[in-house]
Amino acid sequence: MNIDLKGLKIAIIGGNSPCRQILEILLGPGLKELDLQVLVVADTLTQVEGIKYAQEMGVFTTMNYDDVCTLSGIDVILKLKNDEILSCILEKVNTEHVSIIDLGAFRAMSFLNFLKSEEKRLNIKRKIQSDKSDKKEIAKLFDQFTATMQENAEEENRYLKNEREDLIEMEKELSQIIQGSMIPTFIINNEHILTHWNRACEQLTGHNAYELVGTDRQWVPFRSAKRPTMADVIVGEMSEDDVSKYYGSSWRKSGLINEAYEAEEFFPHLGENGKWIFFTAAPIKSPDGKIMGAIETLKDITEDKKAHEELELQDKELSKLYDKYKKSEEKYRSLFNNNPNPIFIIDQKTLEILDVNRRVEEDYGYTKRELLGFSFLDIGDASDESIKEALKGLAQDKSILFTKKKHFRKDKSSFFVNVKAVNTTYSHRDVLIASSTDITESVEKETQLIQTGKLATLGTMAAGMAHEINQPLNVIQICSDLILKMIKKGLKIPDDELVMMANDIIDNVARAAGVIKHVRDFARQSERDLKKLIINDPINDVFKVLGHQLTVHSVKIDLDLDPKIPEIRAEHNRLEQVFINLVTNAIDSMDEKAEKQDALVEKNLSIKTFVEEGWVVTVVSDTGIGMTEEVKTKIFEPFFTTKETGKGTGLGTSISFGIIKDYKGTIDIITEYGKGATFIIKFPAIE
Repeated sequence: MNIDLKGLKIAIIGGNSPCRQILEILLGPGLKELDLQVLVVADTLTQVEGIKYAQEMGVFTTMNYDDVCTLSGIDVILKLKNDEILSCILEKVNTEHVSIIDLGAFRAMSFLNFLKSEEKRLNIKRKIQSDKSDKKEIAKLFDQFTATMQENAEEENRYLKNEREDLIEMEKELSQIIQGSMIPTFIINNEHILTHWNRACEQLTGHNAYELVGTDRQWVPFRSAKRPTMADVIVGEMSEDDVSKYYGSSWRKSGLINEAYEAEEFFPHLGENGKWIFFTAAPIKSPDGKIMGAIETLKDITEDKKAHEELELQDKELSKLYDKYKKSEEKYRSLFNNNPNPIFIIDQKTLEILDVNRRVEEDYGYTKRELLGFSFLDIGDASDESIKEALKGLAQDKSILFTKKKHFRKDKSSFFVNVKAVNTTYSHRDVLIASSTDITESVEKETQLIQTGKLATLGTMAAGMAHEINQPLNVIQICSDLILKMIKKGLKIPDDELVMMANDIIDNVARAAGVIKHVRDFARQSERDLKKLIINDPINDVFKVLGHQLTVHSVKIDLDLDPKIPEIRAEHNRLEQVFINLVTNAIDSMDEKAEKQDALVEKNLSIKTFVEEGWVVTVVSDTGIGMTEEVKTKIFEPFFTTKETGKGTGLGTSISFGIIKDYKGTIDIITEYGKGATFIIKFPAIE
C-alpha cells in the first residue's frame, strides 16, 4: 500500500483497536512534517479505544456517520468498520474529490505497516539532512528500516497464507453447501467461466457438472444457440436496454436482493415437453465492491403454470356462476329489505352489526351506515350478560328466542321486542341473523293487567295496613295525651321521660311512614327493569303488610331463608306481588278448610329458600284445603277462581305465573285435596 500522505485531511469511520494504532502514528511526531490532519473519527459506540484516544487528542468525534459526509475539506475516508448502513450513507460522498479506503483486517494491517515504514523513512531523511549525522548512524538507520520492511513483508505473507488457507476451507464449505442444496444453483466467475453446477441443477437440466464446469457453456442446457444467462448479464454489467434485448419484458429487478435480476421463461429443450423456469441471479462482490462473479438459482414452475391456467379456466366458469348468483343475490336482497320485521346480520365473535334491512332503519331511527360496526348489544340493555353469552355460544344452525327485551331507538326512546336469532353462514363467515318483533303494546297491556292485580291485592292487604298504621298512631296519641295532661296540671315532666316519649313518637312516625311508603312503592306501576337481587328480600317485605292478617287468622309462620342464597335477575316489586298472592291464597285455603271441617284446624305456613344445581328454589307450603287434579290443571288460567263470587278476580295466580315465566323461572305444584298445597318456584342463579 502506497499513499501520499502529505497535506491530507483524513476522516476515520470505526473506532476499534486499529483506529487507535493508526491515530497514534498519524497524530504523533514521526509524521509531523507531512502536515496531515485528522478531521473526524466516527463510531456509533462511544467507549471504543479509537474514540477515547481521539477525544484525548482533541479530535472531533461523532456517533452520526452522516457528519462525515457533510464535513467539508475531507480528502480521504478510512473505513475500518463493516456496518450495513454505511454503504447507503457513503453513496452520498463525491468520490471525485474524496477517496474511500476500505480497510478490512488485512488492509488495516498493511496500512499500519505502511505508516510505520513512513515514520522510519522520514526519520532517516531527517538524520541525513541533519548536520550532525554520520555515515555509521545513517547505515544503522537504513538497516533498521530494511529490517522493518522485511518484518512487514513477512507478517503480510503469513497473513495472506493463513487467509488463503481459510479461503480454501471456505471454498470447500461453499461447494458442499451448494452441492447439498435442494435448489438448482450454478456460479460463474468474473470471466464468465462456470465454477459450480450442483446436483439439483443436474437433475433439473439433465446435464452433468463435469460436462460444463471450467467452460463458458452454461447456456447449453437452456438454448439452442449461445446467449447470455442471467448470471452472464450480472457479470457483464449490461445496461437495462441490453437486458431487454435478450429477455424482453419477462425480466425485472429483484424486490428481495439488491442488484439482483429475476425472470421466468419457457424452455422447450428442458425435459420431454419443456419447462417453465423462474430464475434469479445476483452478483458476488469483493470487499472493495468489485464484481467477482454471479450466482444463479432456478425453480421449476411448470406445475404452478398449469395450475394457474386451470385457475383461469375456473375463473371464467366462476364468472358465469357469479352472474347467476348476482341475480339471485338481488332477489334475496329484495326479500331481505322488504321483510316486515327488522333483521340484523351480526358477527358471532364480536356481535358487531354487519348488515341491516330497511325496516331496522325505520323502526330504530338509525341509518344503515350508523349501525355498521355498532354492537348489537348497544341497541338494548348492554348490561344483560345473559344475551351476550347465549349469542356467542349458539351452535351452528341452532336458534334462540329472547322475550320481552327492551331496545332503544336513536332518540333514546325505548320499546319492547321479542328477538329470535339463528347461527348460520353469510358471505363465507359465521354470523347470527336476528329478527326483532315489536311487542310494546302487548307488554303494556300485560303491565296494566299486573297493575290491576296489584290493586286487587291492596284491597286484600287493607286490614293489615290499617293495623300496621293504627299501632304507631295509638302510641303517638298516648304520648301526646300524657304530655298535654301534665302541662295542664302544671306538672314538670322529667327530662328522661320527655326524651323517652319523644323517641317513641319519632320511632312510630317512622314506622307508619315506612308502611305507607312500602304500600305506595308496591302500588306504583314499575317498568321492566331487571336487576340482581336476593329472593329473601321480597319475601321478608311481604310480612310488613300481611303480618297482622296472619295474626288475625291464627296462622303460624315458619321462615327458613338461606342467608347465603345466590342472586337472581328479577324485579323486587313484582316478586313481592307473587309472594303476597301465594300467602293470601294460603290464608284463604286454610280458612276454607277450617269452615268445611267446622273444627279447629292447625294453620301452618312455611317458606323455605335454598340453592339446588344452579337454581334458586323457594318452597311455599300450607295446611289448607288443597286442590283437586281438575283445579290444579286450571289454576294458572286467567279469571279462573275457586272462591265465592265477589271474593276473587281469578287474576292473581295467572299474573304470578306470567311474572315467574318472564324471569326464566318455573313453578310446580304438589297438592292433594284436603291435605294442603306446596308451590315450588325456581329461578336461575347468577354465577
